[in-house]
Amino acid sequence: MKRRMFFEKTMASIPAIMLAGHVNPLFANILSIKNGDTLDAETVYGKVRGYEFNGVKIFRGIPYGGLTEGEARFLPPSKPIKWTGIKDCATANGARCVQAPSLGDAGEVGSYFVGGRQDYEDLYKQTDSENCLNLNVLTPSLSGRRPVMVYIHGGGFDSGSGVMTVLGDKHVKEQDVVLVGINHRLNVFGFTYLGGLSEKYAIGNPGMLDLVAALEWVRDNIENFGGDPGNVMIFGESGGGAKISTLLAMPAASGLFHNAAIQSGSMLQAIDAQTAATAAKELMQKVGITKVEDIHKVPSADLFKAGISGGVLGPGPVIDGHTLLRHPWDPESPELSADIPLIVGCDKDESTLFALANQKLYNLDDAGLKEELIKAEVPENKVDNVISLYKRAHPNESPSDLYFRISTDRGVRWKATRQAELHLARGQANVFMYYFQWNTPLLDGNLRAFHTADLPLTMRLTYYPESVQLSKQLSGAWAAFARDSDPSHQGLKWPAYTLEDRHTMVFDIDKSQAVKDPHQEERIFMNDNPSSSFL
Repeated sequence: MKRRMFFEKTMASIPAIMLAGHVNPLFANILSIKNGDTLDAETVYGKVRGYEFNGVKIFRGIPYGGLTEGEARFLPPSKPIKWTGIKDCATANGARCVQAPSLGDAGEVGSYFVGGRQDYEDLYKQTDSENCLNLNVLTPSLSGRRPVMVYIHGGGFDSGSGVMTVLGDKHVKEQDVVLVGINHRLNVFGFTYLGGLSEKYAIGNPGMLDLVAALEWVRDNIENFGGDPGNVMIFGESGGGAKISTLLAMPAASGLFHNAAIQSGSMLQAIDAQTAATAAKELMQKVGITKVEDIHKVPSADLFKAGISGGVLGPGPVIDGHTLLRHPWDPESPELSADIPLIVGCDKDESTLFALANQKLYNLDDAGLKEELIKAEVPENKVDNVISLYKRAHPNESPSDLYFRISTDRGVRWKATRQAELHLARGQANVFMYYFQWNTPLLDGNLRAFHTADLPLTMRLTYYPESVQLSKQLSGAWAAFARDSDPSHQGLKWPAYTLEDRHTMVFDIDKSQAVKDPHQEERIFMNDNPSSSFL
């Protein structure tokens, strides 16, 4: 299943689960807004009007950048044009970037991500546009100086939006934090590199520069929303974690955030300029132009259709020599962010959700396990040793259980561990490692601890009542880290990760606890046998 399709199916376009006669309390609040209410906030560009829900003040679609279509296409973002009067940021979401349409009903999986909320349909309505530089802000109060948690959405580099944050009122209220969610340019609009074809586009990575612009907006405006611009955390899962891995290596982002959580998205390398330039030439051929100057004339729908995606994450950041000078985390960590404390981790069964189209993987026997591991490029002369090691360590697990565990350990978990080790080598900031292993009941339990399973829980979205306590632990840890760069909080002691002890917070439904070097044998073995793919 392509990464774009997965994210769209699970996050962005879920049909109604509304009760007959249900009145959405959100819109009851919106309809009560009158001039002079306390839901007006100042930005440096003009006033915005939000609404209140569950004791939380919510602003949707606040502009942080200018137009990005036409002549502005593929260029760095500009500042918003100042407005007079009061901009409505209550009744609709801001546009997200042009992307693939939804696949329709995501069923149980979709309900999991919205925490079973029956008011989500109105909250999740979005339009698609090239002009998508906007963000959401949720705050307990417009006064005060609270930690700011900036959510950078997943969906690889080619889909998704920050809409999930509009459901985060419970997290904001309980933890007394300010929550921000960002929309930015994606896919062909955010990650086409024309710098090898025209000096006009020498500064690449417009999609990443959008995130920088959003963080600059936070620096300049968040104090008017009850936030502390000197205490900003960025966090994100999957593609969001990959974007954060990149931001940590971008000079333009330096100083705009103070700690970061990378969830199932540790990205070590970027795309080289030559490869990206070749892809841009192919794009031009597809849309039928020979002059790069004509790229701004191509209709957005045609441009998107011709866009070139590659790998699980889709197109991505390019080493353009301006915004990104080197691979973000290879061969060493970025020195410019050496003092940024990190949370890094992953889920036990990262690949189950991507394997839904291949049901064979859910029903493996011993012979099938060996066959599939060889297909996944585990060397034939090592595959028997791998299977023996995992069977010995996890004697009660099925061949399919072992397959998904091994694929995680070779891919996402190896990259997370490598990123932590590289950051620790600088010796200037703590790293806190986590491992999420709750086997969710989704799809009759087949998804296990799947890719992004921890994400809604960090924002206090709980579809299953039995996960409420686990959600409080995650939400509390992320908020504590935002507050003090230490995720420990009442009832959860989380020591920093070191090469000597490798303490890792293992999150589970029955008990979450720090474990010294969990699954040590597997970690050591896989250190020399990583996967070449994201998963």
